[in-house]
Amino acid sequence: MSHPAADRIVGLYQEKAADWIRDRGSVLRRDEGDWNEAAWLGRFTQGWPPGARVLDVGCGSGWPMGAALLERGFEVIGLDASPGLIAHARETLPGGDWHIGDMREPLPDGAFHGVLAWHSLFHLTPQAQTTVLPALAARVGSGGRLMFTAGPAHGEAIGEWRGEPLYHGSLDPDAYQALLSEAGLTVESAGDQGVWLVRRAILSAK
Repeated sequence: MSHPAADRIVGLYQEKAADWIRDRGSVLRRDEGDWNEAAWLGRFTQGWPPGARVLDVGCGSGWPMGAALLERGFEVIGLDASPGLIAHARETLPGGDWHIGDMREPLPDGAFHGVLAWHSLFHLTPQAQTTVLPALAARVGSGGRLMFTAGPAHGEAIGEWRGEPLYHGSLDPDAYQALLSEAGLTVESAGDQGVWLVRRAILSAK
């Protein structure tokens, strides 16, 4: 049985949306020991044409990842279960297409150059991830990439944020690898700094 904090995630981010907006900030982290978001975003978007479509799942307030993608000229469709965070994204980043929704439910239709689950997929239980990850992979179009963050081993970990327990879940790296391979994706980074970056081969026209 999962920790009760797993069921608290959506409500926690909604109740403390304003705190999250303040704490997360609007600038990409660049410290190599702190995810180096700028570098990872560069790898994620490498070679994309202007206007490439990105699905940002668990986008939060849209800052800073969604904002950085928009700044680079990409089309961003953001999805988050917190109405408060989505309201902030709509107000401050009108160039994006922001939707209230849970990644465990059906995702927006279509294929994307990129699917991003940055600091979001790992808030699901390991069991839920085995269902959601293939669904995310299925949205990656020809030559596109999927990038997400995850823990180092199968299990659950409970952190703390503003006095509340903060749930994290993870699969074993071999399990991630198997799910991604079954989805037809090739791994470019297998959990380096906690980041998985995978790509779908370019499909030749028949």
